[in-house]
Amino acid sequence: MCVCVCEEPCYQKTARRHNISIDIVSEDISLARNKANDKAIFIGLDRLLSWKLNNNDYIFIKNILNDINNVPNVKEFVAGYKIHYEKISDIKYQAEFSIYFNINKIKNWLSSYDVGFYENLNSKIIYLNANFDSFKNWRLLIDNIESVKEISDLQILSLTYKSSLIYVTIDVINETSLFNIFNKSRIDIQKRINTNNEYNISLIDYNKTIIDSFEANDKNIKKDSSILLTE
Repeated sequence: MCVCVCEEPCYQKTARRHNISIDIVSEDISLARNKANDKAIFIGLDRLLSWKLNNNDYIFIKNILNDINNVPNVKEFVAGYKIHYEKISDIKYQAEFSIYFNINKIKNWLSSYDVGFYENLNSKIIYLNANFDSFKNWRLLIDNIESVKEISDLQILSLTYKSSLIYVTIDVINETSLFNIFNKSRIDIQKRINTNNEYNISLIDYNKTIIDSFEANDKNIKKDSSILLTE
């Protein structure tokens, strides 16, 4: 089921940030979804800005967003959101969101600070913090990275016993494409918190068993939900 409520034309230009996982412990579980939604919006906006702003501008805007006296009403930037999955227990709410942002509204806000939004920026410089268990694992990780045809430059900046810092120039249109490209090469990639161009990477272990952390007192479990709200 898809629920859509529009105040503006649905053809307005939007950008989606997806795979935003939220895990909230709350004494009032009835308010947990609203709290999770607000948190997902900030995370999604941060991801979008980190990808479309240069490093100096990102740090500048990040400081504005962190200042409670200057923070804008970021909900005005949101065209809609989608809940792909959620679980609710007595005190815990867990969900995965996609947030759809109105690009024109974000551009107008950024322009008030004389900050440019690089909508069609394809070439991106990123730093990869590689984690591995053995030299064999390390070689396989590097071989997989070198197999990514979108990478035009790769430099190993440091190498220790179980980690390495790698500089990469890659041609991609957005962060979603970045994740897809690396995942296809059996590389798990995760954005580092509060950074513009740094990611943690490791080999995907297809034999890894996923253990659900929720207890048996879960009240509600929903999977593959397609709740879409737009405003």
